[in-house]
Formats: sequence, C-alpha cells, structure tokens
Amino acid sequence: MEPLTSGLIALLAIVIGGSVYALQQMNERINHLQESSSIHGALIDDDMSILSGALNNLIDEADASRRLTGSNELLKSQHLIESIDAGNNFDLSSINSSLRFLLSPFQESSIETDIVRLDSVRRELLSNHIRIIQENKITINSLFGRNDVQCRMFSIICNNLGFRDLALSSLLESEIIAPRHEETLRRLAAIARENGDDAFLRHRLDKLLELYPDDPELLRERAHLLFRIGDPSAEIDSRRLEALGIQNAADRALLAGLRERAGDPSTALEEVNASLEENPNDAESWHLKARLHSIRNEPGRALHSLSELFEIDRQHGPAWTLQAQLLSNEPNRLEEALKAAIHAVALGEPEWIMKADLLMRLDRFDEAITSLESVLELDAENGHVRAHLSLLHMLDDNHEVAGKLLVEASSKTWECSDMHIQKGRLVLREADLARDGTGHHDKGLVRGALSFFDTALTFDRESPLAWVGRARTLRQLGELDEAEVSIVRASRLDAHDPMILVEYALLKIDQGHLSEAERLVHEAETTLSDLDVLHYIRGLIAAEHGNMETARRRFDDVLIRDSNHVRARLNRATVAILMEDYAVALEDSEFLLQHYPELDLARLRRAEALMGLDQWEWAEIALREIIERKPGHVPALISMGATLCALDRSEEALQPLDEAIRLDSENPDAWHMRAQFYIEQGALPAALADFESAINADPNHMQSLLHAAAIAHEIGPLDRAATCWRRILNIDPTNQLARTRLEESVSKKTI
Repeated sequence: MEPLTSGLIALLAIVIGGSVYALQQMNERINHLQESSSIHGALIDDDMSILSGALNNLIDEADASRRLTGSNELLKSQHLIESIDAGNNFDLSSINSSLRFLLSPFQESSIETDIVRLDSVRRELLSNHIRIIQENKITINSLFGRNDVQCRMFSIICNNLGFRDLALSSLLESEIIAPRHEETLRRLAAIARENGDDAFLRHRLDKLLELYPDDPELLRERAHLLFRIGDPSAEIDSRRLEALGIQNAADRALLAGLRERAGDPSTALEEVNASLEENPNDAESWHLKARLHSIRNEPGRALHSLSELFEIDRQHGPAWTLQAQLLSNEPNRLEEALKAAIHAVALGEPEWIMKADLLMRLDRFDEAITSLESVLELDAENGHVRAHLSLLHMLDDNHEVAGKLLVEASSKTWECSDMHIQKGRLVLREADLARDGTGHHDKGLVRGALSFFDTALTFDRESPLAWVGRARTLRQLGELDEAEVSIVRASRLDAHDPMILVEYALLKIDQGHLSEAERLVHEAETTLSDLDVLHYIRGLIAAEHGNMETARRRFDDVLIRDSNHVRARLNRATVAILMEDYAVALEDSEFLLQHYPELDLARLRRAEALMGLDQWEWAEIALREIIERKPGHVPALISMGATLCALDRSEEALQPLDEAIRLDSENPDAWHMRAQFYIEQGALPAALADFESAINADPNHMQSLLHAAAIAHEIGPLDRAATCWRRILNIDPTNQLARTRLEESVSKKTI
C-alpha cells in the first residue's frame, strides 16, 4: 500500500472517530439539559400552587372581613327576631333601629343592583323583619315618618322579597308624602297594570300627564284605558296625539271606535278608513269598519269588510260572530249564518245561543236542543245557556222539561239575570192559563212573575228582556203607567228588538191608544219575522174598533199557521160569540179544553156558546163545572143566573146573581143581569135600582143606560127620564132613540 493511501485512510479514521465522540458528548449534554428543564418546571408548578393558595387565603380573609363588618349589629338583629318569635314583647323602636341598619347599605340610585348583590344573611334578616312588621300591622309612617325616599326604597325591597301588600302600602305612603314624584307614580301605574285595576291606573296616569302633558306613550295609554272603560274623554287624548303629529294607525282606529260609541258612525268610518290606508293589514280596524257599516245599515259593505279581514286572519272569532249576525237577517242565507256561528263557537266565542236559534229557524229543533245540552254537560252552571234551553222547551210546549231545567239548577247558576227572566216567563204562562172568566190574570201569580223580573234587574240593570218582562206583568196587573216606564226603558236599551215594540203595542191597546198601537205594529213589521204576532195584535186592534170581521180574519190567519196559539183561539171564540157564530165559538172552546184542561176562560166561552145555541141544559152543566172548580167565579155565576131564567127556574136564578154581586159589587154585568131578572118578575123599581148600580160601576155601560132610561120613561117621573136620556146622548150623540125619547119627555113635561 502506498504511503499516501495509508495516510489518507488513517486521517479519515481519525476524523470519523472524532465525530462520533463529539456526537456522544452532545447527546449527553442534551439529556442533561432535559432533566434540568423538568426539574425547573416542577419547581415552577410548586411556586404557582403556593401563590394560588396565598391568593385564596387573601380572598377568604377579605370575605371574612366583609362579613365581620357590622357583625355585632347583625347578631343583635338576629337575636331581636328570635326574641320576638319566642313571644317576648314587641318593641317598635328596637325593630325600627334594626331595620334602618339593614337598609343602610342601599342607595335609591342603585337599589335594584344592591338587592341582587345582597348576601344571604342580610336577605334572610330583612325578610324576617318585614314579616314581623306585617304580622304586627306596623304603619309605614311609624317606620319612616315623612321620608318618601325610604318609603319608596322599602317598597321596592318588599316587592322583591315577595311582600306585595306591604310594598303597595309603602309606595302609597310615599305618594302621600310626595304626590308628584315621577318614580312613585310610574311604579304605582305598573302595579295597577299588573292587577288590572283601571281606576287605580287612571288616577296615576292623570298625575303623570300633569307632569308630562305631551308624553305620547302616556297619552296613548290613557286614551286606550278611557276607551276601555267607556269614558268619552278618551277622544281628548286621541286628538292631542293628532295635534302632536304622532298619531299612528292604532290611534286612528281608537278614535274611530270612540266615534262609534258616541253614535257618530260616519265620522268613525272616516277615521277607520284613514287608519286602513296607513295599515291595511290591521284586522281589528277591518272588524271596526264592518261594525260601523252594520250600524249604518249597510250589510253588504259590512260583509265585504269581513271578507277583507278573513284574508288577513281567518281565526278572528268576533268577526265570525258579526258575520253570523249579519247573515241571520237574510232568510235565504241562514245556512251561511249557521256556519259562521259554528266557526265563531269553535274559536271560543260564547255564541251557543245564537247557534241554537239559527238551528231553530232552520227547523232543526233537536239539533238546537242537543247543542245547548252539550254546553251544559261541560258547564252545568252556565245560567245563560240553561235558561235559553228552558225557553226552547217552553216554546215547544214542553213546559215540564222547561221547569225541570230550572229546578235542577244550582244556586250559583241562579246568579245571572237570564235564569230569573225565564222563571218569570214560566210563571206568566201559568198565570195565562189560570185566567178567570173575565180574562183577568191571577194577580198572585203575576206578582210572583214580577218578583222574578225585578230580581233579574238586580243582576243586570241594563237587561232589556227583564224590563220587557216587568212591563208585561205590570200591564197585566193594570198598572199601565208603571208598565209604560218599564217598556220605554227597554226600548232605549234595545231600539231594534221588534218584540219590545209588540209589547208596547199591547200596552197602547190597553190604554185605549189604538192609533199608537197601529203605528208600533207597523214599525215592528219591518224586522219581525214572527208574522203570527202581528196578525194577533192587529186582530185585537180591529176588535177594539168594533170591526169583528177583520178581527176574525186576523185570528184565522194566526191559527192557520199555529193551531195551538191559545190567545188567538180564545179571542176568535170571543169574537165568534159577539158575531153570534156560536158553532165556531163552541168548536174553539172544545179544542182549548182538550189541550188545556185548566183553562177556565175556555170553559166559560163553551158555556156562552151553548147558551147562544139555546142548549140551556148543557150550558147549565158547563157552568156548574166552573163553579164547582171555583165557587167564587163571578162571570160563571152571572151566566148561571141567565141560564136558570131561560130554563124557567127563576126562583133559583136570584141566588147566583146575589152571590156574584156580593163577591164583586163593582161588576156592572152582575147588576145588569139581576135587573133583567127583576124585569122578568115585573119589579121595575127594583130593576131600575140595579141598572143605576150598574151605571155607577161603569158610567159607560150602554145597555144599563138604555134600560134605566126606558124604565124611567115608563114609570116616571119625567125629569128622571129626561136625565137618563141625556146621559146616553152625552156618550153617543148620534143615538136617535135617546134623542126622540128626550124630546117626548120634554114635551110631556111642558104640557
């Protein structure tokens, strides 16, 4: 091997060996450094743990220091509460001093934050102090005197801790001390809103508006509040918003509602149209617009407005109610009206009665009954529905079920006017069937009905139905002036109910104001769907005018539609007797007694019809049946006297006539019939005396006047005869017989 090569190899070996050695040394150093770094990291962790422990100790010491602040006072407060709870004497000054210490950290400007930061010890002590104050009925004034700030702060703390009554008392005391303090007034207003106390809220809003008369939110809130409680001064606030130029769509809708209530639908319509131009998607404004068109008797436009509303909100219950009401006025759209009513009920509107009435009008009686019964299954104490269900059964002549529904009602159910109104109706029906032979009602029953209508008014003074019922009972009692007061009040409460006009017409007939009665019937005709009622009343008016043919035709019209119309059939029987159509009178009387065996007036009409047909034996049997049922039945006694005379049993006739006069000395027919008996016996002076008694009872009793004048003309003296004829002419100046006989009397006296 060459020396050069050997040298190179040796050099390379040396270099490689040196490199390996250097690498070993470097690796050992790196390992040493890693060990050193781990040791330092552990030392750092130990140091951090020490620092953290020290910091926690400092925090604990700070907390302990904070808790120790006033610790003696806190202990005293706790001992005071324990002492009072243990039954020791209550000392106001001690509790007051302790309370002031507990309240000392609070500042009015930061009281809400201070309450949140309140530690549990002080919170519990405050709660116990407030409890003691409440239990011992300590006045706020005795705690804080005339310091409205402390009263207000104490109120906020009480409210936060759940002592609402004491919070309100404290805030009211603060208001007394500083009546115009904004914060107090706003907090009181907030409490009023929470409690739903409109009067309380209005008082505070009034005070706030004295401070800030142009505050839009206050003006807006008070306007809506006044509108809700029906105060027309709501318009002032609404107008002020308009003057300030900040009236929005809701404000315009409110003003429209005010115009509606004020009876100015035209101006209200202008306002709501302006509101809808600004906000056409306001369902409430469309509803108001529909109501206004309805008030203006524009049903087409009202229905169009409702259509617009349903495009926005098909779940608007009151709108479906209004739609049902509007469609119910169109006989050919009753099915649509029913669908709308069903929709309204499904949306929670309490329109069960309207739904049932629509079913009735569609001749779906069973469904109407079922619909109301289903409501009672869920709410048996719903007096409105129960009363209406009873009414439907009564209209269907199912009076037993109608009465049972009321008897089974709980005492709570009777806490509404409708139940008492329906009971009054049932009693009136009973009184109607119990009429005596004169057509007069049993006054005891009628007064009983009156008591129910009066009770109904104690529950709802603004119920037109109760006032109508009261008017009817007073009319049947003969208290016509009082009846008119009640019916006028009913008409003012509901000027659109045709049945009120009908009752008013009946009253006018009883008062003898036939032209007024005719006017009222004509007015009712435009809206009343029950034509039978109109024919019946027109029949009564015709009979009062003496037009028996027309009266008979009217009663016929009623009975063609409703053969069970009791009053129409009774009146037709009466008219038939006056027209001497005794066969029809007998047929009607028999029909009535077959269906209403207790109707004594029908018995009397049957007896009178038999008398007119000269069937005196049967007439006697019919009359004795009445007298056995009611021994004091004056009309039956009078007719019995006439019947016995016709049967040539004059010796028996005087007894029932004397009894009739004894029972009712003011009955002119009784005196007149006994006078007829005396004429048959040839006792003209006795007959004349009875005719004069009949005239005293009824100065217009024409038959007695004519007979008295004829007897006086025959037996004298002439002065008496002339006086009798003059009495007739004073009533009927066209009576030719009286005029002729008067001239004869005067001429004989002159001779």
